[in-house]
Amino acid sequence: MADISATIRALRKQSNAAIASLDAHYVVSFMSEDIEVQVAGGPLLRGRAANQDAWEAQMQDRGFGGYVRSPEVVHVAADGRTANERGQWVGRWRQGGRTREQHGQYTAEWRLGAMGWEITRETYIER
Repeated sequence: MADISATIRALRKQSNAAIASLDAHYVVSFMSEDIEVQVAGGPLLRGRAANQDAWEAQMQDRGFGGYVRSPEVVHVAADGRTANERGQWVGRWRQGGRTREQHGQYTAEWRLGAMGWEITRETYIER
């Protein structure tokens, strides 16, 4: 199970890198087709297409500084086919020469699909 936890942590690192490079298509490549993302203080985004649209819109904002999700715990189910990731997130935007931050906690549900591990649900809570 430690190998699965390490794999999920590595995938999260790649997902963070996709955000940093402003590549919405790569960001959603980690998501299942039926993903649900509960945005902190915002809407529930259902499906990969809706999430890609949201990422593209956000990445077009000139002040967008990205998000970093930092896993603290990855629990793998006994059957090795699902996992739950919990951690901290931070988002940054530049406005008027200053950086504004949002931060909080998140959970992510992963499942092993035909193409490998994919995120099926993410929930973000702002502190």
